[in-house]
Amino acid sequence: MKGQGIVEAVYSVGVLGLMLTGVVILILMTVASKKSDFDRKKATELGTLVMEEQVDNSKNNINSFWELINISGKTKVEFTGFSYSIGFTNVTGNANYPNCGVGVTNCTEVSVKVDWLGKNPQSMYFNRFFSKYGN
Repeated sequence: MKGQGIVEAVYSVGVLGLMLTGVVILILMTVASKKSDFDRKKATELGTLVMEEQVDNSKNNINSFWELINISGKTKVEFTGFSYSIGFTNVTGNANYPNCGVGVTNCTEVSVKVDWLGKNPQSMYFNRFFSKYGN
């Protein structure tokens, strides 16, 4: 009878250990997921902010905006660990945008790319069409 009590105790400790291991793994995965979600939220905020700045530039700094100069590797102080790039593509001869002429810079596709280091390097993209005829 004494041997059976020791076996049951060892078995119980083993089962308890397995359960605790599972709980610890679950907690660690939850924390990692929250960090990833937080990083994606910050990247979305930065991408939205940069795109809204481009909307403002298209309305208030018309000449400099329509020079369509690409920007890369920029950062903002309030978004530590994140960088962004802005790419402009002149839209010409596209059937979806018939008023966008060949040889004329009056339509563009703006792409904002936000980069950050999470578990692995990650990126998020934001695109918007701009036209001198109105957005």
